[in-house]
Amino acid sequence: MTAFYKDFEPEDLPVPGKQVMHLIQYTLREDASMETLSRLISVNPALTAHLLRLVNSAFFGFRHRVKTISEAVVALGLDSLKNLVLCFAVKEALSKKEIPGFDGDSFWEDSIRRGVAARRIGILVRGPVEEAFTAGVLQDIGLLVLFFMEPEKADRWSLLRSLLPGDRHKMEEELFHAGHDSVGALLAHQWNLPKSYALAMDHHHRLFSETRIKVTIPLQGADVLAGMLHLSDLCNAFYTCHDKSGALMGLKRKAGLMFGLTGDVVESLLSLLPDLVMEISNALSLTLGDQAGFDTIMKQAGRKLVEDNISYRELTWRLQRSLKERDIYAASLKKELDTAREIQKRLQPEGNFFSGIRAFNIPASYLSGDFFDYFQKEDGRIYFCLGDVSGKGTGAALLMAKAVSMFRCLCRVVTDISTVVEIMNNELCETTVRGMFVTFVGGWFDPGSKDLMMLNVGHPPPFLVDEKGIIRVEAADPPLGVLPGILHPAKRLSLKNRRLYLYTDGFTEGRLRKAGSKIFEGQLGIKGFLRWLIQSRNLSLDEQTAFIREQCKIQLEPRFDDLTLMILSGE
Repeated sequence: MTAFYKDFEPEDLPVPGKQVMHLIQYTLREDASMETLSRLISVNPALTAHLLRLVNSAFFGFRHRVKTISEAVVALGLDSLKNLVLCFAVKEALSKKEIPGFDGDSFWEDSIRRGVAARRIGILVRGPVEEAFTAGVLQDIGLLVLFFMEPEKADRWSLLRSLLPGDRHKMEEELFHAGHDSVGALLAHQWNLPKSYALAMDHHHRLFSETRIKVTIPLQGADVLAGMLHLSDLCNAFYTCHDKSGALMGLKRKAGLMFGLTGDVVESLLSLLPDLVMEISNALSLTLGDQAGFDTIMKQAGRKLVEDNISYRELTWRLQRSLKERDIYAASLKKELDTAREIQKRLQPEGNFFSGIRAFNIPASYLSGDFFDYFQKEDGRIYFCLGDVSGKGTGAALLMAKAVSMFRCLCRVVTDISTVVEIMNNELCETTVRGMFVTFVGGWFDPGSKDLMMLNVGHPPPFLVDEKGIIRVEAADPPLGVLPGILHPAKRLSLKNRRLYLYTDGFTEGRLRKAGSKIFEGQLGIKGFLRWLIQSRNLSLDEQTAFIREQCKIQLEPRFDDLTLMILSGE
């Protein structure tokens, strides 16, 4: 057995005292004798009192009063007594440690109800009756252990108790990262309880899910006791959860499927539980609240069914109306997004206007936060920029539109690229929503002299590549929109016989497809991106651009991030 979560190990489980543990171990021996068992029980006054009160209750219905443990052994039989002793001994061991804020009485009330229901089901289906009561009482002790381990979550017990068994189990997994079935089986293993108990506790949920039963019908072997516990859990839920009609319908459906029990038989079984639970609770000195009778619960379940039927029709009508409204809204939203996307595309050049420049943008979603632009002024210089807005969605798209528009407009009237970027930075600092910024690289290129003026503010380093090697143009300042009043100095470089690659981090942070599968793991990284550039270095600009687009399609997870690339060639 392994740990379930955090540092939870088998050694952390509650351990009974030596006297109780000795009694538990003796009940498991095949050669146990009535005399020795009677003597071991008699030295435990509390256990003796509980057993005698239970034996004399209506649960067993003996005509004559049983006064001693020896008489109880004779009246019940050794096997029945051994199972009861085991049940009470485990309860005594787990009841010694109080959990602040936890309603232990309601927990044991539910446990008793499951035990009573399991025994009655065992009688109806001719199952293991002798084990049924004890297994039913102990089937949820794993949950008590989980609250022992994390007592600060004791306030969740009332919510867990109000749920259907399947929903409760899911909430346990979310709350504790473990379920009561697995932890209960671990406890049974740790205490050397009968293997049949451990298997039934471990399987009473996992083999009987809400959607399908994962075992052969009719049930056989150990699955019979597990199925009985599953039904007893639904019997308890009928009395405790909010969705009583759901518990009743689930119980009838599964009782019929597993054991061929009719709905009338199930209702008769449920009607017996309140009085039997009260009898046993009194024998164990448990304090119970008012016990709602079967008829009262059935009225609640029936009323819930009527309300659900009315609610269903109303919900159906509301759903139809909501779907229609959704379709109208979706069509309107799509129209607006189409318009926004078209505006965004028009802000970036289309077609190959200049022989030495190629660029493309692959948005991750409908609108992109990346941008690029290039255009030629009257002096022959080609001004260019590429950037990435923090975040995604409409906000990033709006800031992208503002940044690229400012760059184009300012370059028309201002000749110094550093001044252009300084004005852009001050404007974005003043008007941008807090927390948003723009990484940016831009400048101008003279096709005649191959001279290049460029600056990088907070953007991944562009690469200048030629036959001799690779030059990285590192960022000199923080991104635009972070600190006002900064003059960003531009660098003068030569593009003669070189290519300049500007790109966004969608390339380097793109998730790689695992070879031969649809699984994505790891990142392309700087080295992977450079490998693409070097592999396609001798291709024409059009061919290299097409090569890189194809690699994105083949190797990178689609729509993970915006992908934008610009190539300037001085060859």
